[in-house]
Amino acid sequence: MDTRTTIQVTEDLRRELKVLAAARDEPYQKVLEDMVEVFKELDRDKTIISIPAKLAEKVQKNISKTDFETLSDYVTFLLRVMLYEKGDDAGQDVEKIRERLKKLGYLE
Repeated sequence: MDTRTTIQVTEDLRRELKVLAAARDEPYQKVLEDMVEVFKELDRDKTIISIPAKLAEKVQKNISKTDFETLSDYVTFLLRVMLYEKGDDAGQDVEKIRERLKKLGYLE
């Protein structure tokens, strides 16, 4: 049996949460649980980006085959790769790696 307690919130906030739950066609309890999950992931050095739920579900299935622990970790990795590939530094970095490998005798 669930242990329940009450928390003190304003009537306006309670109403707003109920409206959000109804709009999502989910129980009030589920909306509160989702809020808790969001707060767990919040970090002062991060921001929240919303993506369509169906896309998130597809990505979530793909990351189950990887070492990424969360959807956020996976999307962050993909964005970094994309930005790196678009950046001017990408070509320079590859050239630096080649030069280093030549100095170490791995390339001619």
